[in-house]
Amino acid sequence: MKKTDAVLLLKKFALLVTGVAVTHFGVALSMIPDIGIGAYDAFGLTVAYLTGVDVSIIYAAMSGVFLLGQILIERRSFRLTELFQLVFVFGSGFFTALFTEYVFDGVTVDGYAAKIFVLAAAIMCKAVGLITIIESYLIRVPMEGFCVCIAERTPFSMGKVRMAFDVLFVLSVAVITPLADVPWTVREGTAIAFVIHGPMLDILQKPARKIFGKMGVYPPYMASGARLIYRRNRAVAAPAADKM
Repeated sequence: MKKTDAVLLLKKFALLVTGVAVTHFGVALSMIPDIGIGAYDAFGLTVAYLTGVDVSIIYAAMSGVFLLGQILIERRSFRLTELFQLVFVFGSGFFTALFTEYVFDGVTVDGYAAKIFVLAAAIMCKAVGLITIIESYLIRVPMEGFCVCIAERTPFSMGKVRMAFDVLFVLSVAVITPLADVPWTVREGTAIAFVIHGPMLDILQKPARKIFGKMGVYPPYMASGARLIYRRNRAVAAPAADKM
């Protein structure tokens, strides 16, 4: 491996770990307001309530299942670099436990407006973390990657597959919660997450690519000419800045 390739891989790995940490900071933060969380997280928390297993282990197990699903679907076409998703699998458990047990332990939020604000901040943190992982172009996120594998082999788009899973998660929570008499994790916060999360990813994509591009991390399809484009943009912007 060339030195430049090794440095690029190291940068992508650093972005991956940072993204996993920020994502699960958002996950842990979203549990504080207690007004509902995203469908995926709500399902995991409900399973934790049901089984008594720590939620960090449940989230790690869920990520592992979706990674295994990718391997079973793609088989020989599964890229070995996607095994870096194990960082997400184990990182999801580690960082969720770290933030819930040591950072936010005992933290409460009073007032409905404050709870909405904290939840919105948590959703934004998750979006920042996920876009960091996605735009590092090292791995797919386990859940979304599994949806991509299904979408590529069916008439449905990735978004529709992801939405179908969200519906399945919500329905599962709606069935389990009254039967097992565990706390509700699907509430108005779930709807807020549904509305905010997707658009936030779209909004963050462009600035993320610009920032990461300066680090030499580009989307694969633009990698060969991206550096030249950025240099040209900076060369054009520099004289304009001098005139101001």
